Amino acid sequence: MLVIIVVLGDKVFVAFTMDCERIRRYSPPGGPESWELSERAIRGFVQVLEDNGLSGTFFIVPETAMRHRDLWLELKERGFELALHYHPQSFRNGEWRDYLGGYSYEEQKMQLSEAIKDWSRALGMRPESFRPGNFSANDHTFRVLYDLGFRQGSVSSPERNLPKYKAVWVGANPYPHHVSPTNRLVEGNLEFFEIPVTVDRDKRVWNGKNALELRVEMAELDDHRETVDKWLQHLVENDIPIKHVVALTHNVFDYSDRMSEMRKRLEGIINYVYRFSDVYGLNVIPSTIKQIHMAVHEKDYISTKES
Repeated sequence: MLVIIVVLGDKVFVAFTMDCERIRRYSPPGGPESWELSERAIRGFVQVLEDNGLSGTFFIVPETAMRHRDLWLELKERGFELALHYHPQSFRNGEWRDYLGGYSYEEQKMQLSEAIKDWSRALGMRPESFRPGNFSANDHTFRVLYDLGFRQGSVSSPERNLPKYKAVWVGANPYPHHVSPTNRLVEGNLEFFEIPVTVDRDKRVWNGKNALELRVEMAELDDHRETVDKWLQHLVENDIPIKHVVALTHNVFDYSDRMSEMRKRLEGIINYVYRFSDVYGLNVIPSTIKQIHMAVHEKDYISTKES
């Protein structure tokens, strides 16, 4: 007899992500020194992921979508996801000066509609996933994203408490979930699937205002080792049904340099994801943000067993 059962501990969906910014002189929130460095960062990142059997999502601001158009289309063919990243301050001529979470529903919808136009014009396709700059959002943001056709994203950094950036995620759900249309902090029934970045909620950075993210450049490798270990143990011990790891970085580091500290740190994080997944009996499922949503939608975290 074939029995369908939920196996709470056999799969962990792993997505490595990169926020791809405009070059620094046109991007007040920061960015690479040159377009050449940006391309080296992207290509090196891809090489490390592919060498380790992984995939991921690139969150790309509109001008960077245009500047690296051929590269993005090549990476799409290789299975990577291309998604929208957005900082109001670095969009077009920078006429919007606040962070995304500082704007009303109507203002966010207007800005993101224009960003989608530029991004889609550059790449000949519409973005389906989204991440805001600085993880900035308010209680209108998920409704705006849904109304504009997005169905998944990595919008939140759980426990971030940075009002300056309009990024307050204290108490936010740290697991993949459908969101509320009116409260960004809780689970709901809106058909937008949020996949938060992985954090260590017990460790604080930036004067205690941010949980330690699995962000390559945020900490030393030993700290990331502890984050991966604690998070995977937590997922297994608490029988979290949809287990995930989302790491991130930016296109400002030369990941093509095999001897660079950031490349070694990236490779070390990947090694720890595989090592501790094995320790806790988890099978790594290389994923993009969209693929995690699709796997959950299709109940791909359900296994079959003979009995």
